[in-house]
Amino acid sequence: MNAVSKSIALLGTLDTKGQEIFFMKNLVEAKGYKAVVIDTGIMGNPSFKPDVERTDVLREIGLEMSQLISLRDLGKACEIMSNAVSVFIKRYYEERIIDGLIAVGGGTGSAICAKGLQQLPIGFPKVLASTKAIQAGIQTYAGTKDVVILPTVCDIAGLNWITKRILSNAVGMVIGMIEMPPVKHDEKPLIVMSMNGGTTECGLALKDMLTKDGYEIIIFHSLGPGGRAMEEFIIENNVVFSIETGLLEITNELFGGMASAGKERLEAAGRKGIPQIVVPGTVEVLNFLGLETVPEKYRHRRVYTRNISSTVVRMEEEELGIIAKVIAEKVNKSKGITEVLIPLRGFSNLDVEGGVLYDSEADRVFVELLKANLAPEIQVFERDFHINDKKFSEFIYERFLDMSKRSAHRAMKSAEEIRPDDCQSNSHGA
Repeated sequence: MNAVSKSIALLGTLDTKGQEIFFMKNLVEAKGYKAVVIDTGIMGNPSFKPDVERTDVLREIGLEMSQLISLRDLGKACEIMSNAVSVFIKRYYEERIIDGLIAVGGGTGSAICAKGLQQLPIGFPKVLASTKAIQAGIQTYAGTKDVVILPTVCDIAGLNWITKRILSNAVGMVIGMIEMPPVKHDEKPLIVMSMNGGTTECGLALKDMLTKDGYEIIIFHSLGPGGRAMEEFIIENNVVFSIETGLLEITNELFGGMASAGKERLEAAGRKGIPQIVVPGTVEVLNFLGLETVPEKYRHRRVYTRNISSTVVRMEEEELGIIAKVIAEKVNKSKGITEVLIPLRGFSNLDVEGGVLYDSEADRVFVELLKANLAPEIQVFERDFHINDKKFSEFIYERFLDMSKRSAHRAMKSAEEIRPDDCQSNSHGA
């Protein structure tokens, strides 16, 4: 590989982080790569001339620096620059101008860069060296993408032995990613699946069965970012089937938990008409980090701490009724073949007879309201298994096989309805 033919973007505010970016520029060029410095500053003058000036970035969305300055509002100016960076970086990627990206920032700089980093697809080398990463959390900056977040430990306020080491590591990371050979993979039919710690046994057993049939299985860890990533992946890729075994993100969206995936969770497959199996796994829990993050109104509930960063609260009957209606509303919109499979002996590894969050009566209320609100065309199957029983995974697999056959038959029938003489007639009519 000829390194000089590869370009690494260096993204940051040259009015406050110019010395550090210039340091990285020299490191990049010393390794034989081209450095493309992009200035995102909105306050003072840049400390050196970049390859892309902040005015060029703003013009990507039809604005001038004078318009930002006239706002006299740093927050709004940051938001506008962030939007401009997002559009600019997306274009640079699509036009193959850059092969990797390193962003550097404190609170303001990291916020400005975040949307741009999230425009880069999974697998594209991207690193954010940030003073804010630990405090704000990775989700703030990575979103649903594989952004490598590198905490700088000390403030980025000049060069010292710590910042030099951290910034050198950032350069090394991106160069290492660029120099890794592409991962080869067979073009297998894609199945996506949601799963989390509460339904791992179910999900992995099912994955093994589907893998043996020659499918590529991509499992998304449904704790917020995972669910959003799954929805985006379904929209952007040729997915042939969707299987949901972890829906706690809907519960978290409705009741203020820390694992929400947004209002559109459980909708992408239905909109695209992709066949899907929906299992109400982990719908009974609301997620938080440490016990101290649980709101006071939930402290009297059954609360279980898994580890220092995972505490769950058991939902009660009234709340589960609301969750059931919302899930039914989403599933009813599906354009493709959809089935709901219900394990009657519990929805997660904690919701099992003898388990700390087991509540068969609350689960029964959920099941009855879910069935009552589903459209008649949505088939529902109830089985007297726990979600993590092997027999339940085998049942999901059986329904998958049947649905795949029906979906293929439907597609073939639709193709046959488009007769050659109809196409010819339409052609003449045009």
